[in-house]
Amino acid sequence: MENQTELYKIAAAYLHGFKKSKLKILRKRIGSLNSIFEYSYSKLEDASGLSLDMLKKIKREKALEQAQLNLEFNQLHDIRSLFYDEKEYPFQLKECKDGPVQLNVLGKLNLQNKKILSVVGTRKCSPASTQIVEQLISSLKGSGVIVISGLALGIDTLVHQYCIKHRVPTIAILGHGLKMIYPKKNRPLAKEIITSGGALISEFHFNQKPSKYTFPQRNRIIAGMADATIVVESPLKGGSMITARLANSYSREVMAFPNSITQNELAGCNQLIKTNLAHIITAPSDLFELMNWKINAHKEKAKSHLILSKEERRLMETIQEHKEVHIDKLFDSSRLHPSLVQSLLMQLELKNYIFNTSGLIYRTRI
Repeated sequence: MENQTELYKIAAAYLHGFKKSKLKILRKRIGSLNSIFEYSYSKLEDASGLSLDMLKKIKREKALEQAQLNLEFNQLHDIRSLFYDEKEYPFQLKECKDGPVQLNVLGKLNLQNKKILSVVGTRKCSPASTQIVEQLISSLKGSGVIVISGLALGIDTLVHQYCIKHRVPTIAILGHGLKMIYPKKNRPLAKEIITSGGALISEFHFNQKPSKYTFPQRNRIIAGMADATIVVESPLKGGSMITARLANSYSREVMAFPNSITQNELAGCNQLIKTNLAHIITAPSDLFELMNWKINAHKEKAKSHLILSKEERRLMETIQEHKEVHIDKLFDSSRLHPSLVQSLLMQLELKNYIFNTSGLIYRTRI
């Protein structure tokens, strides 16, 4: 009986044309999930008020066949199936009308009543993103926050790697079934996520291959499962921008790191900030303050822990050392091209770390 109920929960996710909101209405009308699969079509028609033609289009026999294969796969690989009304199902996703009917979870991580942060970004990230991601993730150690991302190359990979390094629990949300790992390059990383106490999660049939349709579906879980979403770097179009828009649609907090104004291929974060679709984040303390999350005593340094590129740090150190510095001094001391120095100074002003008093003299705010 227990296996039968489990089978029906998985099969409910494969009913054609029935997302979570519609499934809820149908269950309410007929009284139970089991009845969807056990009633004759005529009895189901009477109980639901739906036409016979519509009921046959949900393809429940095919859904049961798919579910049986998925159930066997889950049992063989110790994968949990979480139905949307079960207490173990993430409460953040329960609030989303288009949330998954069920989730396949590989890993023992407890998802109940947890603070969850999603961190996303482009696959083609800049060298500066390595430092940004590590400083952000290291500030979360011991905070009770779970970090989720998408296991893609680039920012996602950095997020999961630094979570493992700094012992921050992490979850990879997959855009395919659990029978495979995409990209192949991240198979070892996926194993490390599990062995470190994290989890892999997919709403798809175990045999589902990745496609241009499955990744946007995956992104809504990344956005909906998190209390807040941080975009590290992104072009104007791409998965991270989709995730940010979805998070906004779910009334979740969105934050973005300001990126260099000279890198047009990474203009997404600046656009999110400019259009008020994301709060600006320049240090981990910005996240803790926005979310009203407590920082552990040994994390107090995060309040003043600036996230800077190597070149930005070089300029900041010179400005902090001299209190007040002419731009010519910064050209000489940094040994960087003048146009790059000007761009970096503008970035530091946007981050509210420095200000200029006459257009040529720069002073620190911290």
